[in-house]
Amino acid sequence: MTKSTRFTTRLATMALSAVVAVALIGFAPPVSADTERTVKIAGWGAKSGPLRSFGVNSEAVLTAAVQSINDSGGVMLGDGTMAKMELTYYDSACNADQAISIARKVESQTEALIGIGPTCSGAAAAMYGIFQKTVDDESDTGLQFPILTDTAIRPGLAKKSQWTFRNVPSEIAMYDELFAWLRSEYPDVTTIYGGTETDQAHSRITFAVVIVPMAKKHGFEWVGGGIEGVTGAIGEGHENVLEASKSSNWLMADTNFSVQARAFRNSGADMMIVSAHPFTTCGMLKEMKRQRIEPKVLVGLTSSSSAETLKGCSDAAEGIYIPTGFAPITEAAAAVAAAAEANGGAADLHSAAAWENAHIIKQVVEATGVMAKPETLAEDRRKVRDGLEALVSIDGLLGEIGRVQDEGESIKPYVFVQAGGGNWNVVHDPR
Repeated sequence: MTKSTRFTTRLATMALSAVVAVALIGFAPPVSADTERTVKIAGWGAKSGPLRSFGVNSEAVLTAAVQSINDSGGVMLGDGTMAKMELTYYDSACNADQAISIARKVESQTEALIGIGPTCSGAAAAMYGIFQKTVDDESDTGLQFPILTDTAIRPGLAKKSQWTFRNVPSEIAMYDELFAWLRSEYPDVTTIYGGTETDQAHSRITFAVVIVPMAKKHGFEWVGGGIEGVTGAIGEGHENVLEASKSSNWLMADTNFSVQARAFRNSGADMMIVSAHPFTTCGMLKEMKRQRIEPKVLVGLTSSSSAETLKGCSDAAEGIYIPTGFAPITEAAAAVAAAAEANGGAADLHSAAAWENAHIIKQVVEATGVMAKPETLAEDRRKVRDGLEALVSIDGLLGEIGRVQDEGESIKPYVFVQAGGGNWNVVHDPR
């Protein structure tokens, strides 16, 4: 029996147990929603600070997802009762201490079955560190509460704990494929240059550990003969990448990018990379436009394939390529985009995952026979954790989402988009 078959069998067994539980109460049909019992979930993300739009968007999509589930009858519990799903959303800013504090509060003071968050990779890395690393390790007193993150995307985070899971695309896979595609589309482009937000873990680490090495892998060389130690393998030479780009890097709070843009211009590179979130991406792109810097190819960070970037600098962003795990190119994805807007947010590769997460939770709760009673809280949380680990694949907004069980990560479909005419236009679909 293969590993995949084992996991599929485990989930099928849990689903069968739930069916048997209904059979034991006389093959009764699902009863009406129980107002005393709800499937409580807790979300938290950046609703304040420079990245507040990410939390606002995730909350908007989660709210819409919960409403859609409840409008469809709710969630079936282990005894056949139909319960409503209930969401509470907290502001963790982009702050590790706040994320940790909320996780502790939700775990100890609420009846939430699972948490969804936080926004920032740095906050997630710190927060995941307070969870029990290995299930059933009695010597580890870390939190025993499942997490299913929708936004923090830095590679490898979820494997910090067997209680933490993520539904985010792989930036390694996306940038590997992006630069392979750009190699074929722009055969005359040879040199690269770029910069990043050095005080944002996601921007900085993805730039140095993933983007520059993947560009190198596919034949694009840093101007001036390359960077020592950068071989095309993930992570190799990453310290030297940040040293090579020190004159073109910036901070999240920066508002003046004239020096950095000048370094971009003086590099003379064919391809330029702006690894930053929407606010400073727009600051940098506007300054590049002011200085009339026109690279043959412009590449951005996944997180900037958002409505915020287009609202802030659609003219300056014209032509930038970004890989993303979301685009409204399927009927389901278009419906989620509309639902997000109706709730005061926007759907993108981060927030759209919140919709999938809510439906993943419904699927797992029903498959594992969760009872949603105060006295079964610890047992229910464990069931949800085990159910998440057992998942092999689910239906996502762009297609099937696979799972890497031993790392708690997803394998998600993705597309490449390019800014043009005030929209993100899909230019390549490798699904």
